[in-house]
Order: sequence, then C-alpha cells, then structure tokens
Amino acid sequence: MILATAADVIRRARVEQLAEYEDVAPMTDCAGFYAFRRYPQDTILSRIVTRDGRPAVRCYVRFVVQAPATPESVVCRVELQPWFFRRWRHGRSLVRGDDDGQDEPGSHDRPNAESAALLRKARIPVDLDADDVGGDFLYDVREDVFRDATGSEVTPAAMLEYAYAKHLRTLRLAFRIRWSIGSTIRTTVRTTVWKGQDATLWLLFNLYDIELTEDTRQRHIDRRSRGFFHKYKPRDFRRITDEARGRPQFFGFVSSRKSFLTNFWMVMLACGVLYWTGPRGGFLKVVYSNT
Repeated sequence: MILATAADVIRRARVEQLAEYEDVAPMTDCAGFYAFRRYPQDTILSRIVTRDGRPAVRCYVRFVVQAPATPESVVCRVELQPWFFRRWRHGRSLVRGDDDGQDEPGSHDRPNAESAALLRKARIPVDLDADDVGGDFLYDVREDVFRDATGSEVTPAAMLEYAYAKHLRTLRLAFRIRWSIGSTIRTTVRTTVWKGQDATLWLLFNLYDIELTEDTRQRHIDRRSRGFFHKYKPRDFRRITDEARGRPQFFGFVSSRKSFLTNFWMVMLACGVLYWTGPRGGFLKVVYSNT
C-alpha cells in the first residue's frame, strides 16, 4: 500500500490516537503531517505559557513518507524532523533565545512577562533535520509496515518518540558543550575561507596589473549576489590597460608597475630557500668560501 497523500499517512500512523500529540495537521506539499508535543514537566520550557495559560513553546515534529525512489522500489524513506516551536511565530524560526515575543503586543499567543523572562534564560533545544535524527526508518509498501535500520518492525508512535527524545537530548550540558565546540570550529573554518578569499583577491589586485571586469565588479560589491562559494573564472578578470604615457619597455615587453615588488620578494624567497636547503658543494661552496 503506497502512502500517497497526507491523509493516508495520518490514517496509517494513527497519530490522532496518541494523547501526547496535539494540533495534528497534514502537510500541503508532501505525504506527511506535523504535530506538536509539550516539553516535560521537569524542564523550564514547560513553565513558559501564554497570557491565557497555554504552552507558549512546544516541540514541532514533522513526519513525512517519501515517494519510492523508482517505480520498482517497494520501500519509502521516512523523514522525521523535531524543531523548537514558538506559538507566536508562524513557521520555523531561525532566531534563538532572544525572541521572547514581546515585539508582538497584539498577539494572544505571546508569553506573559514572567514566561518571557524564563525564556530568555532557558536552554533552547536545537532544531534537528532528518539527517540529524537518523534512525534510517523505512516504510515497506508491500507489507504495509514501518522498519528501522535493522529491519525490525517499528510503530509510528515509537518513531515519533525516537525523534522527540533526540530533540530533548540537545538540552543536556554535555551535548551543549560538544555543540558549542563544533559550532566554533565550523564558524572558524567558514570565516577563514571567507576572509581568505578576500585576502587572495587583495594580493591579486595589489601585486598584479589585474582588475575585475565591469559586470563582475558590480556583482562583487554585493556579497549576496556572488554567494559564499562563488568560483571566479578567468573571464571575470582583465589586464589593466596601459596609460596614455606608456610604460617602460624592454625589447618589446611591457613591464608592470608592480612587478618589481613581486619579483623582489620572489627572488629573495628563492635565495633564502636555496641558502638554507641547498647543497653545500660545487659553486655554492665557492661562494660561501669567498671572504
């Protein structure tokens, strides 16, 4: 049985019969549903409520059954995504703990003043995508059962519980330490690559008679248009045209105003490497022995 629509997935998962989940709704762009689950009573998040006493923050769980990879395939991949959801925001929020809802004075879903203070100092769980959750859950079309990575049959309720537990695990101190270290490393690498590209372009433009073309220069002004991983091509650059007064020439070759600095440092570097690593015999021995 192929679960082709959101209604099929909701009916097969029997999520509406699970008391832990509320506000179940179908996905509009795929075969799946989303539901909300409250945070445990022993967490600060459970004490964050709206002005009329409803939970202001909940766990949003997305349950999607992908279509078979090929017409002959009899298994479908199941994706689970648990996110931290703020009731006063529509959709996924990329803002962290600073979003306390106080900028929405007319919203009845925003937390009260006490809850807003709790939210500002609370640990915010991390949004997990399907690859973060793992589990490698599959739906067997032929047998109409869900299976885990070992091939064992598993219920949709157990799959939802697995994703929810993974989401709660991000509240632990050990995870936060590992996450902070990993985030710092990723940020450092991203900044190094980004700044390294700018440094390389600075060296290119200041040590060589090269400039960007007009079209490329306009795109270069706006970082967003060229993207974080823009790959420059030779056609994006051009040689700086000669000035009207001309440049020094040597047997028809036009010298660059910046070539002296570049060549000087290159020759100095080559001499240094040759001096420290070159053989101490032959012509170099004669040079070293010359006093």
